[in-house]
Amino acid sequence: MRRLWGLIWAIALLSAPALAQVPCPEGGAAFPPHYPSDRVFRDGLSQTRQVPASPNHVSGLIIPHHLEMPDLIAGGLRRATDQKPNRIILLFPDHFYRATRPFATTRRGFDTVLGPVATDPAAAGVLLAEAEFVEDSCLFGAEHGLRAVLPFLAELFPDVPVLPIAIAISATRQDWDRMADLLEPLLGDDTLLVQATDFSHYLPHHLARQRDQQVLNLLAAGDLDGLAGLVQPDHVDSTGALYLTALLQARRYGAAPVVLESRNLQQKSDALIAETTSYLVAEFTAPAADPGPVGLGEGPVYVLGGDVFLGRSLPRLLSDELVIEAVKDAALGATRGLPLIANLEGVLLPDMPSGLPELLLAMPGDLAIDWARRLNIVGFGLANNHANDIGPSGLAETHRALTSAGIPWFGPGQALHLPGVTIVGLSDLDGAAQQRADRLSDTDLDHLIQSDASVPVVAFVHWGREFLTRPRPREVALADRMRQRGVAAIIGAHPHAASEGLRAISGGDTVILHSLGNFLFDQMPPEASGALAEIRTFRQGTIFLRQLPLPPLYSVAKAAAD
Repeated sequence: MRRLWGLIWAIALLSAPALAQVPCPEGGAAFPPHYPSDRVFRDGLSQTRQVPASPNHVSGLIIPHHLEMPDLIAGGLRRATDQKPNRIILLFPDHFYRATRPFATTRRGFDTVLGPVATDPAAAGVLLAEAEFVEDSCLFGAEHGLRAVLPFLAELFPDVPVLPIAIAISATRQDWDRMADLLEPLLGDDTLLVQATDFSHYLPHHLARQRDQQVLNLLAAGDLDGLAGLVQPDHVDSTGALYLTALLQARRYGAAPVVLESRNLQQKSDALIAETTSYLVAEFTAPAADPGPVGLGEGPVYVLGGDVFLGRSLPRLLSDELVIEAVKDAALGATRGLPLIANLEGVLLPDMPSGLPELLLAMPGDLAIDWARRLNIVGFGLANNHANDIGPSGLAETHRALTSAGIPWFGPGQALHLPGVTIVGLSDLDGAAQQRADRLSDTDLDHLIQSDASVPVVAFVHWGREFLTRPRPREVALADRMRQRGVAAIIGAHPHAASEGLRAISGGDTVILHSLGNFLFDQMPPEASGALAEIRTFRQGTIFLRQLPLPPLYSVAKAAAD
């Protein structure tokens, strides 16, 4: 079937000039309605009445145009309905190869089954002045990439003019960059840039899920080179639209994507769909902004934190109610109270002996359990170089304390199974009295291979060197060996300082946040710092990662105590 589709596309490409001769309405009349019934549009609007507008300013959206998912189109657009854009720029693929230039637009308006949609003739004129690059086309009369979205715009954004831009499948990155230069002056603070595309096409669900995860990881990393290299239609039906959106959002607004839903058509059917389609909804807003509840059918959201150690000076500090409230408020403000998984750096003891060496990390078990409950910690990672500081008896006591309190834990090579994601702990340091680094073997890494391939795996790995926030050759090599075992993401700890930003490897197979640094640990900035990793899960078996800021909680405690 895919060979047949490829043949159809080849024939369409060869016959593009003939297909371009689509009659326009007479004179300057608007394009008539494309769909005879309003039912599917009304259904999508009805299904999403409870979807809230984003609490943040939204400068861009990614939505589908496939009417199999009217709730995703309507729900995505609803996220921007609290703002009144001065224009909407709509990017979508020229599905039928009707454009004879890299881009096409029109000054004509549109009638839809839910009302008229005006265009922006002046903005269209700016593009059409580049006559060898952008053509005035009649393809919009029957182009579903646009026409499936327009009725929703008529209902949700009445009287807002639209600048439609069809992107030729054959357009190149050079063309996209040139169009970005033309569009940037048209992107005001009140402009909404909408990418109307569907994602992986003509693949069974297990392959579609892999392609979708690659796209999600490249978006998470802001990797424009990676996005430009995606394959049409295996990843997305308009690589140009995706690239242009990501480029313009970063360049013009400094905005970052938050993926709100990642879905596949297979989820609507119990029968196997051999050649299915994927869909994505995202909003572009300030980096690390809280999107709040979404309500598009997405899965749970989790937060990963770095090193937690409540020994040495912290028991005394955390006995003060003012300090407790200050630290709790700062921590929950950063995690938003979401389920938290953190690295427990040290041993839990029922009674703290005096005279412990400075670098032997032990802490009162009751204090750690109390703070786990305050902060909604749903799992502690014990794959680190201090969990065994007091030997087997100390490790057993840590296990006992956590198990008795009902707090899940996972050690080296062990998995924490959560709805929507599996987190596997690994440590490249062995934690013995005479510590041995670079200890992870292929056998250890094989624990990343889980029996249920439909659940994404995140490696939570203790690696690197203290206060070094960039990967060394050792971590680069380890990351690739983890990628080969199918992990969607790698999140690191141990350096006690947070790295900046995410990076994707191997075309988006895996995304890496090298170091979370500290969550709550008795170390001060500027040497020490911390960050959070937000994991957004989706029911089709994909995830989206974001790095979030974390205030220095030890500094917060010290300041509250003074």
